[in-house]
Amino acid sequence: GERILGLGDLGTFGMGIPVGKLNLYTACAGIHPSKCLPVTIDVGTNTKTLIDDPLYTGLKKPRVRDAEYDAFVDQVLMGLHNKYPGVLIQFEDFGNLNAFRLLEKYR
Repeated sequence: GERILGLGDLGTFGMGIPVGKLNLYTACAGIHPSKCLPVTIDVGTNTKTLIDDPLYTGLKKPRVRDAEYDAFVDQVLMGLHNKYPGVLIQFEDFGNLNAFRLLEKYR
């Protein structure tokens, strides 16, 4: 949820977006819901109001960047690939600093 179009950095509060998209995949494309899993990679948020919100469900610290970020994303994606060979992963709401770079790496 680093860069949700028009809404900004919602962190884990942006989880409704991928859940809604999976509903569309089911309703419009006939993909069985048991074949879909929305996942949020929580590496913090840069939205101070979320960090200070006692009801915020995500990691309450500034977003991890650079090598630590890349290593964590790599661990998650390789773990998914190893557990579910041939898995289709849809990248969603990565910030501009990371989106195209990660897409190129994992495409």
